[in-house]
Amino acid sequence: MMGPPRRSRSRSRSRRSLWLSVVGAVVLVAIVGPFAGGPSDAFTSGTLDRSSSVGVADDANALVGLDVSSSVAAGSSSRLVTVTNQFENTVTATVSLQGSPGSLSNAQATLAPGESLTTSVSVDCDSPPDTVSFTVSATDRSRVTATATRETAVDTSDCLATTGPFVFRSGSATTGSFSGPGGTSTGSLEFSMQNTASTANTIVGFELEKAGTATALSFDGPPPVNVEAGKDEVYIDANGGPTDSEGAAEASKNDPGYDIGTGTTYTLDQSVTVDAGETASVAFYQFVSNGQPDGFTTGDEVVVTFSLQDGSESTVLVTV
Repeated sequence: MMGPPRRSRSRSRSRRSLWLSVVGAVVLVAIVGPFAGGPSDAFTSGTLDRSSSVGVADDANALVGLDVSSSVAAGSSSRLVTVTNQFENTVTATVSLQGSPGSLSNAQATLAPGESLTTSVSVDCDSPPDTVSFTVSATDRSRVTATATRETAVDTSDCLATTGPFVFRSGSATTGSFSGPGGTSTGSLEFSMQNTASTANTIVGFELEKAGTATALSFDGPPPVNVEAGKDEVYIDANGGPTDSEGAAEASKNDPGYDIGTGTTYTLDQSVTVDAGETASVAFYQFVSNGQPDGFTTGDEVVVTFSLQDGSESTVLVTV
């Protein structure tokens, strides 16, 4: 007698395979789902495994959000980018320049979810680039790394073009305090500039177009001029070339100070000759703002136009 018909093994295997396929599809959707149609729209490359690298997006829904400044100002420090951690894990964020001149501040931080890092960049006015290119990377504990490269424009509108033979020696500016009228403490500035011409140039006058927030150099005492560092409002030392020369200006009590930003050119009490290729030291003492002591902070700009003996001028931009 024949028993009940046996179920087909191949049919059972087929149903089992179908069930595994459905389960696998569900698992795949569960893995991909949080990244599909959302933040992954902004990814540039990669998958989320231990060696992966995914793009960082500018939009607010990205796992790592970037707020890139529309431009940065040459001649000062300005905000470049704000990086916000929108991962669920703590990340280490790093910003680095990509072949662009300049220097970064606050370029790395460990960010908890929701925290941000704001990085600034300083670009010199000496041959500034058109754009600044930089890379942002963010790595979490599982070594998942998000990366992106961005660029932004450089605004040179605050850079007065250096004219004439004298050029500021970048990084040479130093500031300090100096005893002013009535014993008050006023600001001082010293810097170096080079005569880039092939011939000597004699400075006979100066105009202070800008000096941070200062409005004038105050008086220290009546003429005659001392021609000595620290004893005149303006002192220029050109003793490093073949010809030793010093220049200075000293305000009198009848004309107590040199105004800043008024378009006034003042004559040096003693002119100074700077040899070809020579570097001269320039010092300004006793900066005040509306009669009150005034100093400088990092990033302040000082613009001086020197009048030369041949009738030409040379504008020098100093970044503190």
